[in-house]
Amino acid sequence: MSYTETMLEYVYDQYCLSCNMEDTLDFLEDEIDFPREEIKDMIQYTIDYNKEQFINYYNSLVEGFKSKLTFTEIDCKKENIKWPKKSGVYVIWKNDDSSLDNLIYVGMTGKFKRGKEKVIFNSGTFDKRDYRYTPYRFCESIKDGDERFQFRYGPKGKNGSEQSKIKYRQDAYEESICYSELKIHCFHISDNHMEYYTPELLEKEILTKYLKSSGNLPPANNEL
Repeated sequence: MSYTETMLEYVYDQYCLSCNMEDTLDFLEDEIDFPREEIKDMIQYTIDYNKEQFINYYNSLVEGFKSKLTFTEIDCKKENIKWPKKSGVYVIWKNDDSSLDNLIYVGMTGKFKRGKEKVIFNSGTFDKRDYRYTPYRFCESIKDGDERFQFRYGPKGKNGSEQSKIKYRQDAYEESICYSELKIHCFHISDNHMEYYTPELLEKEILTKYLKSSGNLPPANNEL
């Protein structure tokens, strides 16, 4: 690794520790012999480069699944979402998938479990996501009132039990996005465990790539 690459990696690592540009610049000004603006340019260059690399990876992943006819793209409208009757990984974007900044959530459905004689695929389908209320909620009930057909995340309840009681309230979540702004990608994964991806592996791969590219998780994801 060249000196330039080493320095870029170092300053970006320091930024990832706080995810605050000014705090990082304050620290690095005392640590390395570079002007503040030059350090800022180094950090921004790496941020932009990593975001671009993530989108390149993601586009390649989409094309691979499309080529096997195992991919569905949903352009949401202000109506109940029409999910494919499949299992796998779903990725929620705001507006479009051209920027890492627009990625809101990555989730999965379908698990392999030990059976009495062989491994069993618990093929929970994408449409089961409609019943969740933490860490997000697809609001499609008439009880949601003005929040109907909103994707809401950032539950304010102290735990799942409390959130289930307040899920219809207008102040139940930190953030809301209208369905008409959502684009959902569904990567279909079958019950054939001999295939390369399981739902969990693909979910973790996308989230890990996101984390390494941004130093954070998508805003509606709480863990990896």
